[in-house]
Amino acid sequence: MPRRLWLSLALLAIGAGFLATSRLAGAAPPVGGIFRVGMTGASVQIDPQLAYITSAWWLEYATAAKLFNWSDRGRLVPEVASRVAVSNRGRTYTFFLRKGFRFSDGSPVTARSFSYAIDRVANHDLASPGAQFITDSNGTHIVGAREVSEGVAAHVRGVRVRGRYKLVIRLVKADETFLSKLTMPFFQATSTRLPLTHEVLEGYPSAGPYAFTQNQVNVLTSIRRNPYWKQGPGRRRPGNLAGVDIRWNLDEQTAFEQVEANELDEGPLPAAEVEGVVDRYGVNRTRFWSMPTNCIGYLALNSHRPLFRRVAVRKAINWAVDRTALSGQAGIAAASPWTHLLPPLFPGSITARRLQPYSVHANLAKARKLVGGNVRQLKINVGYRSSGTVNPAQAELVRRALIRLGFRAGNITMKAYSGGDLYTAMGVRGSELDMGVSLGLCGDYPNPYTFLRMFLDPSSPTAVDSPKYRTKLAAVNSLPEDARLKALGKLDLQITRNLAPAAVFRMYNNRYFFSNRVDPHSLAYSGVYEDWSIPALALK
Repeated sequence: MPRRLWLSLALLAIGAGFLATSRLAGAAPPVGGIFRVGMTGASVQIDPQLAYITSAWWLEYATAAKLFNWSDRGRLVPEVASRVAVSNRGRTYTFFLRKGFRFSDGSPVTARSFSYAIDRVANHDLASPGAQFITDSNGTHIVGAREVSEGVAAHVRGVRVRGRYKLVIRLVKADETFLSKLTMPFFQATSTRLPLTHEVLEGYPSAGPYAFTQNQVNVLTSIRRNPYWKQGPGRRRPGNLAGVDIRWNLDEQTAFEQVEANELDEGPLPAAEVEGVVDRYGVNRTRFWSMPTNCIGYLALNSHRPLFRRVAVRKAINWAVDRTALSGQAGIAAASPWTHLLPPLFPGSITARRLQPYSVHANLAKARKLVGGNVRQLKINVGYRSSGTVNPAQAELVRRALIRLGFRAGNITMKAYSGGDLYTAMGVRGSELDMGVSLGLCGDYPNPYTFLRMFLDPSSPTAVDSPKYRTKLAAVNSLPEDARLKALGKLDLQITRNLAPAAVFRMYNNRYFFSNRVDPHSLAYSGVYEDWSIPALALK
């Protein structure tokens, strides 16, 4: 049951930004017990500045306390910070911290706790994957972070502590995505007991509702309640469970049977067992759940090639493909049809069925009307991944859709690639590929502005150069938060409908299988974090 890094049709009608099952009105969840999880793979890193896979981040969203965080309903809200003041034309952020947050060893969370986290992220010897998010010349670049990452300094000079509870961070240039990036676990309050230059492998103090208490590599990882976590300003999450134990390197079939027998509370679901589990428990009712991730699958269209310089042809592809058939190749409840750029649980994403820019089934009449008979003589080069059975099957569905649109079969060249070579081939200027089948894109942090901007990048063959929409994107991104998210959601549909930079056809789903001990009313799924809230979980 490894969770991915980055990376049913009824889900098209979900509310924006959040999916959850609601607890029964007036029913308090049971408190206590250890939630037991079985994983088939090797254990993950637990170091807060090194862990970079969603299994680890799932745990860290229970153990971490951050300056800003995402609410269950997809709103960016202050957590340890009570407020922030932005000055110097967007280049200086002054955070005023709340008192009352404590690490699991009892020590207080102060401004130094966040300054130290940034120093660890940037540290050359630690080599945190988070360093890229604060040394980016085209994005967030904290003053002095690059010098630390290059090993010529130990402290990021653009980060200053003013007293115990005021933190000042200076950026090289303004960046609207900065607060969103601070929600990543890399930038959580970090105890100075952690070594600056090398990895933490065992339990350590953390400031969220829970803390890591045990980590036997490839055997067992445990978190338990932070005894100093008390309800208060910024500290609203519950803590129903006494803790979580994750056992690693288990046999997939054996672990599945242990969940079925209530010996584990969550575990892997072998492909051969999915149909039977759905028959016994249904989908999203009691024990089997399928929930969207922040990832989309799409047909990449090379706008630098003559064929797809024409917006009419790009739109025609969007109407010609059968999204239901394409997503169905992934397996039962593993993917769902999707029609536009922002994933369904991104803040601002519009999910109302009547507003979708394209159909989940092919509409050849509209597709043919857009191109007439103009594609019959044209040639098209289509790249696809050759691994497994799903990728070739999706490629064949696309080939058939092109023929139905009007392309001659002899003019369609299908080219197989292994692994990530397809991404490389599609991303190079001058590529001979016109289309790439089933590329995936995920968001590390759920900022719709950043996600949309990638499809308007003039240097990328798989984006569309549109100064008009880049200007619109920049304009709406400067609005107050609620208005910004609403405007970005509308702009997403406009870009997808009017520019058609890609043909998005599916969202990826995570599939979960629980024991009968788990209270289904306690399941609160965060679309931002792409997993169940550990603090909200409860056992019967």
